[in-house]
Amino acid sequence: MRDVLIDLGEVPHGESLVPAVPEQAPPVPYRALLAALSVALLLGLGGAAHLRAPAPPAVVAAGQGDLIRVVGDRLYVIGRYVPPGVRVIRSFSLPDATQLSWHRAAVTGEVLDVAAAGDVLLMSVQDERTVGFGTIALRAGVPVPLWRRTALLEGVSADERLVLVREPGADGTWWRGLDLATGAVRWSVRQAAGDEAAPSAPGTGYPRWLYQLTRDRRLQAWDTRTGRLAAGTDVPQRGPENISLWPAGDLALIGARGAGTTGYDATENLRQRWHSGVNLSWYRNPAPCGELICTFLPQRGIMVIDPRTGRERWSSDRWSYAERIGSYLVTGRPGTAFPEHFVLDPATGDVLGEAGRWQSGGPGPAPETAYVRRAVARTDRVWFGVLDMRTMRIRVSGAAEQVAGDCHFAAGALICRRLDASVGVWRLD
Repeated sequence: MRDVLIDLGEVPHGESLVPAVPEQAPPVPYRALLAALSVALLLGLGGAAHLRAPAPPAVVAAGQGDLIRVVGDRLYVIGRYVPPGVRVIRSFSLPDATQLSWHRAAVTGEVLDVAAAGDVLLMSVQDERTVGFGTIALRAGVPVPLWRRTALLEGVSADERLVLVREPGADGTWWRGLDLATGAVRWSVRQAAGDEAAPSAPGTGYPRWLYQLTRDRRLQAWDTRTGRLAAGTDVPQRGPENISLWPAGDLALIGARGAGTTGYDATENLRQRWHSGVNLSWYRNPAPCGELICTFLPQRGIMVIDPRTGRERWSSDRWSYAERIGSYLVTGRPGTAFPEHFVLDPATGDVLGEAGRWQSGGPGPAPETAYVRRAVARTDRVWFGVLDMRTMRIRVSGAAEQVAGDCHFAAGALICRRLDASVGVWRLD
C-alpha cells in the first residue's frame, strides 16, 4: 500500500484541526480497510502505480519481564533472570532486526539503561540491596564482562574510547573518565561535600564540560576528554540565599530565588555573558533547544530563554514538554486522556498548527518533518506516518497491529512491544 496523504489544512490562530484518524476503530476489518484504501489510491492514480500491501513486521522474540531499549540504530532485548542473577542481552540491527550479538552478565538489580560505543555495550544497573549504581562493560564473544565499576554512567564517546561516570567515595563524589575497553581511570575530578557538579549536556551523549560550583562560590569548567581544568571564575553572592548551578550546553547558569540568574560561557574562559532577573529556582532541566534554552516546571509549564541575553522570550503553562525538530518546537497538552500534537514557533511560543491526537516520534526522514504515531482507542492498532510541519500534512504510512505499547521510532523503523510480549519492527518507507 502506498502512503495516504492527509491534508490538515491551514490553521487559523486558536483553532484546532480535525483529527486525521478517527478515535474509534474503523467499522470494517483491517484487511477490508486496506483494500478500500488501495482502490481509492488506484482510482486517484489512474491505475499507473503498482500497489502492494504493507510488509509485515519483523518479530523479535521476547518474554514477559524482558526489557527493550533502543539506542541509535540498535535494538536491545534484556532478558529476565535465567538462571537467577543472570541477564541475557541480545542486540539487533535496525531496521532489519537482524541479531548482531549476544551477551550474558550477572546482575543483582534493575537494569536502568544501555549505551553502545563501537563493539562495546555498557549497561547501567542499580543494586536491589544497596540501591547503589553500577556500570558493566560487555563485548560480544567475550564470556565475561570487560570491566565493572560501582559508578553511574553519565556519557560515552566512541571516538575518544572514553566513558564518563560518577562514583561515590568516602571523601566525596568522584567524576572519572574511564578507558572504554579496560575501565582504567584516565582522569578524576573530586566533588567535595557541599559542592555542586553537573555535565554540560546530561543525557545527550558525551558532554563537552563538567561544571563544578564549590562551597566558596568558585565556578570551574573541566574538559571531560582530558580531565584538565579549562577555566575558573569567582561567582559573586547577589542575594541572601544559597546559589545553584544549572548546566545548559556551553553556558553554566548560576542563580538563586530573588537574585536572578547569571550565564557564564565555557567557550570564553567562563566569562560572564549576562545577568538577568530570570528565576530558575522552580524550573528543571534547562537545556539548549536549537538556538534557545528551554526549561520546565516539574508539573506543567515551560519557559524559553534567549542564551545571548538571559532574558525570557516567552513562557506558558499549557505545555509540560517540548522537543526541537528542525525550525519548530513540538509539544503536547498535558492532563488529557489522549496525547495531542502541537507545533510551535520557538521564538514566540505561538501555535502554528495542531495535528490532533498524534504523538511525535522525533525527527522525520526529511528536513522539517517528524515521525508521528497514533493509537486507536480500545484496539491494539497504532497508525504511523510522517508530519510535514511546514504544511501540517500527515502522510500515513500504515498501521501496526497487535501493539501493547512502548513504541519508538529509530533508524527507519517503528519498534513496539506486541500483545504476546514479543517486539515488532515495522520498516518505514
